[in-house]
Amino acid sequence: MTDEDKMIYKLTVHKKFIGWVIEKLKEEGIAAKRTTGNDPNGDILIINPEDAPLVKEIVRKIQNKYNK
Repeated sequence: MTDEDKMIYKLTVHKKFIGWVIEKLKEEGIAAKRTTGNDPNGDILIINPEDAPLVKEIVRKIQNKYNK
């Protein structure tokens, strides 16, 4: 596997993961979308700022489930 193949793989996994997280948020009734332009604030824009505490809790649950 070349260096380029490794980079493409990592970016593909990242892209799919961000899409998966956005879908999980949507299932919880939270509007979110991908950012563009290498936004320094992250890869997901939460449309309603008041949803931020719930989003943090959902992300914590995801991390706990998959980082064991």
